[in-house]
Amino acid sequence: MYLSLYYLLFFFSGIAGLVYESIWSHYLKLFLGHAAYSQTLVLVIYMGGMALGAWAGGLLIKKVKNLLLYYAGIEIILGIAALFFHDLFQVYLSFSYDTVIPSIDNPLIILCYKWVSSSILILPQSILLGATFPCMAAGFIRNFPGSDGYKIAFLYFTNTIGAALGVLLSGFFLVDRVGLRGTVITGGLIDIFVGVTIAGLHYSTKKTNELPLHKPLVQQKNSIQGKEYYRSLLFVSAVTAVASFMYEIGWIRMLSLVLGSSTHSFELMLSAFILGMALGSFFIRKQIDRLVDIPVALVIAQVVMGSCALLTIFTYGHMFNLMKFIINALSKNDQGYLLFNVFSHAICLLIMLPSTVCAGMVLPLIIHLFYKNNLGEETIGKVYAVNTLGAIAGVIVAVWVLMPVFGLKLLIITGGSIDIALGLFILFKFKKSGTAKLKKYLPALSAVAVSFTLVFGKFDPVLVCSGVFRNGTIYKNKKMLYCKDGKTASVSLFRSRGNLVLTTNGKPDASVNVRGGLSGDEYTMALVAVLPLAVIKESVSAAVIGMGSGMTAHYMLYDSTLKSLDVIEIEPAIVEAAKLIGDKVSNTFTDKRCHIYIDDAKTFFSAHNRKYDVIVSEPSNPWVSGVSGLFSEEFFAQMKKHLNKNGVLIQWFHKYESDVSILVSIFKSLQQHFPHYCMYMAGTDLITIATCDTSADLSLKRDLFNITPLAWNLRQMKFSSIEDLTIMQFASEKLFNPLFNVYDFPPNSDYYPFVDLNAVKYRFTDENIRVIDTLRKYIIPVRKILEKDTILKNYQVREELPDLNNFSDFNRAKTIYSHLLMISSDSLGSMQPADLSNEVITIDYVSKNPRNVSFDQLFNTLGGLLENTIPYLSASEMRTLYQIVEKKISSLELTDDDRIWLKYIKALCNYNMVDLQETVRYLLPLETDIEANYLNQF
Repeated sequence: MYLSLYYLLFFFSGIAGLVYESIWSHYLKLFLGHAAYSQTLVLVIYMGGMALGAWAGGLLIKKVKNLLLYYAGIEIILGIAALFFHDLFQVYLSFSYDTVIPSIDNPLIILCYKWVSSSILILPQSILLGATFPCMAAGFIRNFPGSDGYKIAFLYFTNTIGAALGVLLSGFFLVDRVGLRGTVITGGLIDIFVGVTIAGLHYSTKKTNELPLHKPLVQQKNSIQGKEYYRSLLFVSAVTAVASFMYEIGWIRMLSLVLGSSTHSFELMLSAFILGMALGSFFIRKQIDRLVDIPVALVIAQVVMGSCALLTIFTYGHMFNLMKFIINALSKNDQGYLLFNVFSHAICLLIMLPSTVCAGMVLPLIIHLFYKNNLGEETIGKVYAVNTLGAIAGVIVAVWVLMPVFGLKLLIITGGSIDIALGLFILFKFKKSGTAKLKKYLPALSAVAVSFTLVFGKFDPVLVCSGVFRNGTIYKNKKMLYCKDGKTASVSLFRSRGNLVLTTNGKPDASVNVRGGLSGDEYTMALVAVLPLAVIKESVSAAVIGMGSGMTAHYMLYDSTLKSLDVIEIEPAIVEAAKLIGDKVSNTFTDKRCHIYIDDAKTFFSAHNRKYDVIVSEPSNPWVSGVSGLFSEEFFAQMKKHLNKNGVLIQWFHKYESDVSILVSIFKSLQQHFPHYCMYMAGTDLITIATCDTSADLSLKRDLFNITPLAWNLRQMKFSSIEDLTIMQFASEKLFNPLFNVYDFPPNSDYYPFVDLNAVKYRFTDENIRVIDTLRKYIIPVRKILEKDTILKNYQVREELPDLNNFSDFNRAKTIYSHLLMISSDSLGSMQPADLSNEVITIDYVSKNPRNVSFDQLFNTLGGLLENTIPYLSASEMRTLYQIVEKKISSLELTDDDRIWLKYIKALCNYNMVDLQETVRYLLPLETDIEANYLNQF
């Protein structure tokens, strides 16, 4: 009974431990950023502390009598620290940003401060976490002697399986329900419960179960055999961890190209990795005490682990086709999304499980080998410590050397080769006899396996950049121009259907047409650049967050008044790929005013402490891990500090693969720091110009067509004047704030990352923010009334239009209006009646044949007429339009109800809200007498 209870408690301890790792990384990345060195640093701090704790725990084992009580104390201290971590972090963050960083001029010193202070913040807890396993294992064996190998393996299993569950519990449940603060407090409460319970168990069983302190057999360690085992096994423990974390880093990047690089995907990958290690210790637990030859078991585990890792090079390509099948088989709803995560986890297990099961056997086998050779209890901590140090080395080498220099394939092959080589090392080091055949054939077979993988193992770049996780398709008609596994992402550039497409982890981030035309992305990238230049008459300094193709910076640099432009990009490979796009982005790389910085955006702004007239935030989609932080309250607060008095923030967002809840959450965050904003629509993209000055004029005041090179490019896009850009203006906070406040969605925050948690679901379900299109096309002119009718009045009908929906809608409305003017004045000229708009033909027919047309027929025509004109014509134009219609249908016989309907339509056209309310109150009771489609129109 007591054994099972201890196992259960250590299981809960594992949950808390991974909750801490997950949440601490969230917290520290808020300060350190998401750049490659930041991600590495977080892991190094955490795992370095674990290593120190494990080593210290090993040294203290021989000095502490009541190890379980000591372990209980560690858990309680960890829990108490967790309860206050959030408050401490906020004080630390405020002190750093408000006091320390502003007083330092040197970015390098700022960086050093951030590293050192961040280490101090979590290092004590990490050290305590590292001490838990050695103390628990040694104390457990003291109090419950016999079958030591079984107990260590099963303890390792329970703790590790708890860790695998902790990752999922934290990412999919706790953060969503209680945010970062609530999650870290939950971990703390679990630890306090574990510590108090173990202390209670210790005192309740003290008289019967406490044993004398075991003394390590130091004399055995000093013998020749003892030294061989001691040093060699510590070496094996360290180096196998190097290989294992090369796999983890490599597999996470590989699988992010299959599953997508969302936070939930990373959590599924990490959980699968830890689960495999837990299962390995579980499978070995019963055999470990009965093994006659543990070194041979270690040899088998190492060689099989390395071989299975090499095998993933060949199986990896099939995962894309499997994901294609899954995406196409599942319904695009909540149930389908749940199954998508289940199957994604299964894909992770298919890749990771064989090797990680072997990895999970290695540590229990090494510790048991120490025990069998009487090398002392303290070796548990030392084995655990060097294993953790090896993991740190694996992370650093993988992220900073092997992956960016040699690529994913060689990273996995290197890891597999190391594990196979370790197996051979153990074979020749510890087995002097009885393994002649193994020594003869295994090296040759191992060499063949590695060589075969080097020669025949290939990653298809078409699959790698397919983005199959988005829509279940793999387009093979591509010409690859660039493909590199960078420190933070895998970047590709390929030519397809006349476009150059730049992808990050399989997701297209920019496309540029190279056949003389324009892609949809080019409109967005250009408009994000030129709109702020038109709002601010003279922009001296600007910053662009996110390189993309480089086109936004390229367009901004056409403005000679701009003296300095900083482009902040987190991944160097994106800059390399963008250079290959050519003339359409050349200014970004040739203009001396442009400075490209490789850094996380938040880190860059805090370290350089500059102010700008314009900040353009054009990151990737918010479902990508880390990107939602560029749509948070804290980010907008930081941007506010780095804008000059009359400066503006340009925020890009998208309607596709998203939901109104995401839009509302982002804009609730934005409006807290930028209360005055104006939104423009460019196809499926939304461009918001925001300022903290509520009295600022955000209209397009500057005529960019006076800038010759910029004017030429805008005309290539079929924009003929600055008024054309006004057409894309949609609405301001006057419309959006009341609308968004109706929804009960929280503002997106770094501490409650609503967008990060939910955006990926809407990517899967392929949602679209329909409320924006509904508002834009709404027949009741709410937008124009609130916005004081800022819609363009002098737009002229023309044949060549920008490839944006806004313009075709305006063109149609203006065409209808001009046709009505023609029939009103009988001035068709060379036009034939058949060339007129359908609505105009019908109205003209009614005027000439009033007895042949019923009001119901006319009503349908008027509904279509208003849908196609009210959202796009000015108030004066709509008044004129109705006057023409009213005159044309004056001969039609009408009932009293018909006249009320016409009064309603007249009120719509004249923006007369009093008459509109009056007629609506009258018409609503008539709902059952009127066809449903009529009411739907109004």
